[in-house]
Amino acid sequence: MKAIKLNMIILAYSFILPIQACEKSTENKGICGIENPLNNLSWLNKEFKSLIGGPEMNGIVLYEYNEQQIIEIQGSEFSSRNQHQYYCDGTKLNLDDPNLYNDFMKNRKEIKIIYGSKLWR
Repeated sequence: MKAIKLNMIILAYSFILPIQACEKSTENKGICGIENPLNNLSWLNKEFKSLIGGPEMNGIVLYEYNEQQIIEIQGSEFSSRNQHQYYCDGTKLNLDDPNLYNDFMKNRKEIKIIYGSKLWR
C-alpha cells in the first residue's frame, strides 16, 4: 500500500515539476520574448533613461491588446496619455483617434508592471 502511495506521489511530481520549470522560463522571456527588456530593448532603454523622477513618479507597464504585447511608458511629465504606447519593436501604437484610445483603454489587459508605479488607471 505504501509503495502505491509513493508511486502516486512520484508520478504527480513528475508532472508538476516540468510545468513549473516551463512557467519560470517563459516568465523571464514573457516580455516581448526577451529577458530584461529595460536593458535588452534599445528603444525601451532609451525611453527608460529619459524618465525623470524615479520609480515613484514613473511607470512602464506591459499590456496585452488585440493579442499583442504593448508597452506603455507612464511619465509624470507627459502631457498626454495616448502618445506613449509601443509595440515590442518600438513602433508607436497610433491612438490619436479618441475612439481608438477608448477601445485601447477598454480592451487592454494588464500583464505586469515592468518598472516603477502604475500612474495611469
